Amino acid sequence: MIQPDTDRPRSGFVWRQVWVAIIVGLVVGLLVVAGIRFYFHLREGMPSVEQLENFEPQLSTKLLDRNGVPIKEIYTQRRSYIPLSQTPPCVTQAFLAIEDHKFYEHWGIRPVALAGAFVQSLTRFSLRPRGASTITQQLTRNLYYTSKRSVKRKLREALTAIEIERYYSKDEILEMYLTQTYFGGGAHGIAAAASTYFSKSVPELTTTEAALLAGIPKSPTRYNPFNYPENARTRRNTVLWRMWKVGYLTKAAYDSLAATDLNLRPASLNGEIGIAPYFTEMVRQQLNVIGREHGFDPYRDGVTVLTTLDSRLQACAEAAVRVTLPEIQEKVNAIFRATELARVLDKAYPDSSVRARRRMASERALVDSLGTVYMPAQVALVALDPYTGHILAMIGGRDFDETKFNRAVQAVRQPGSCFKPFVYAAVFDSGVPITTHVSNDSLAIEQFDGTIWSPPNYDKEYGGEVDLREGLFRSLNVVAIRLIRERTTPRTVADLAHRMGITTQLDPYDALALGSSGVIPLDLTAAYQAFLTGGIWSKPMAIVEVTDAYGHTICEYRPVRRAVLSEETAFLVQSLMRSVVDRGTGAGLRSVHGFYSPAAGKTGTTNDFADAWFVGFTPHLIAGVWVGFDDYSRQLGHGMGGAVAALPFWARFMKSAYDTLKYAEDGFEIPRGIVTAQICEETGGLATPFCPLTRTEYFNRSFPLPEPCPEHGGIQNMRRPRPSLF
Repeated sequence: MIQPDTDRPRSGFVWRQVWVAIIVGLVVGLLVVAGIRFYFHLREGMPSVEQLENFEPQLSTKLLDRNGVPIKEIYTQRRSYIPLSQTPPCVTQAFLAIEDHKFYEHWGIRPVALAGAFVQSLTRFSLRPRGASTITQQLTRNLYYTSKRSVKRKLREALTAIEIERYYSKDEILEMYLTQTYFGGGAHGIAAAASTYFSKSVPELTTTEAALLAGIPKSPTRYNPFNYPENARTRRNTVLWRMWKVGYLTKAAYDSLAATDLNLRPASLNGEIGIAPYFTEMVRQQLNVIGREHGFDPYRDGVTVLTTLDSRLQACAEAAVRVTLPEIQEKVNAIFRATELARVLDKAYPDSSVRARRRMASERALVDSLGTVYMPAQVALVALDPYTGHILAMIGGRDFDETKFNRAVQAVRQPGSCFKPFVYAAVFDSGVPITTHVSNDSLAIEQFDGTIWSPPNYDKEYGGEVDLREGLFRSLNVVAIRLIRERTTPRTVADLAHRMGITTQLDPYDALALGSSGVIPLDLTAAYQAFLTGGIWSKPMAIVEVTDAYGHTICEYRPVRRAVLSEETAFLVQSLMRSVVDRGTGAGLRSVHGFYSPAAGKTGTTNDFADAWFVGFTPHLIAGVWVGFDDYSRQLGHGMGGAVAALPFWARFMKSAYDTLKYAEDGFEIPRGIVTAQICEETGGLATPFCPLTRTEYFNRSFPLPEPCPEHGGIQNMRRPRPSLF
């Protein structure tokens, strides 16, 4: 009897199981492979380990004045670093309450909340997951991803958050979050936000202020308190409510704080333009070079730069320009209307009839517009500490928004008579005394091309002889030309000026005595330092120290000084320059502007009144002013010389500086190598008892004194007068 095959069905069942297992295995394998491929695909868009380990937020560079007052921020993103240890509890509590109250409990993500967000998105038929982001995930998004919502981005964000939690402590993550988050209004990070909305540092923030800031990141535009104060108030109160719910506030505290106003205090936007924009732009350019030398980026590394600027003196300078420039502009316009308007109309409307041009000239609005638009006067003012070369104040033009061209350091202009002190210094170096008489007769000098050059005196007065003091305080051109031709040489004067810090080319011809070669206002002002400081020149400097974001010194700079004149020569020139402001071309400083503190200076005017200058100093401060037009062919107008167009700026600035900084009324020091003696005003010889007019004069004791007066009786029987020593 044949038995039935009972193993066949069982064998089929086994094979089915095998096939199922194979299929399941293949599916699982494919899923695993797909998962691995997807994971590595996600990893391609994730930050590297090196990126995760090196958190370097873009930080603002801060420029401080010499007293630590902030004057400017340089940045691509306005952000400052502040350690969590300096952040008050109310700030961290506000952010934790509204963003992630279980921050210290999770490991970068909250799986249940994250899954819920995905389910919610799927039930709404959207592939854009919403919410459920921890602070670590938000930091991840701010650092490495865009705000565009997608499943892929959300997964990458979650994986990166887990990685970040491996490399950083919770406090470090919170510190990074507060530094990186955007708060609107150009403020990146909690420090910039505190400054922008409340003009405060982070440690000064109150609970309500912290709550307002904590509410902004969700939507910086919608909750901007400047633009939408009601939205911001509602959001702030939501944060306060969350602080109460999680236990950071009592109910009574919540009720009290929620009823308060926003109390915003907008910061002045020094980071945008700020005070001293010409100075800070110059510093920015210098930082580009320093950054390359020392390996930092001034736009993102958060360095702090201690500058030489004194914001108090800068305010004095800006006030002086703000008041004086319109006055000078009106004088220029008046001269233009009186003398230049007809020429301009002829050029602009050559085909118009004489009657039409006269009618246009009588139209006040047209005249005023031509006077202000066609003829905008410019000004440069720079002030220095004469003993260090520190730039204390700088104005490079009438409007930084209009043009960034810094006339204080970039313009090359003829200095006119402001160059004469270099000629006199060269003469004194050769032993010529102040009492030397020089002819003031007009000159006729044959040039290389056979033409005759007759340099005019500004006052058009000629004849007789004058000593060197009168030659400078009257700013007599023919005297300066005779000195450079007969008592020194143009090459000697040019070399001396270069030694004193003039960096531009100086053509060694006779006209150099009248300032025919262009100079930079900062160079000229700095060169005058030597006349005050006993012959010591200090290189102008704008930066004292650069420190990194953690306060470590990167580089520091000390004054660069060198001796360029003897003490005696420097003092003799200084004494002549004191006469300029006491009774010479700069006497308006006393009689018109009422500045009576000890001072010395020199006016300067170029041909056809194209440039007006005044450079001067007191025992505490030195300043130079240039006024003119960017167009070299334009003139300020007849009579608009240094005493009229430039001196008023200097006087207003210096009076304000003395009132603000309370400088002592110190006099000028007299070197030991200087002696005094009574001289005859008429002859320049040492005075006798019979000289009708005498005065006390200074002499360099290294050179012989003049002979006694030859004209006023009995000198052959008199002993040589004894000089007075200092």
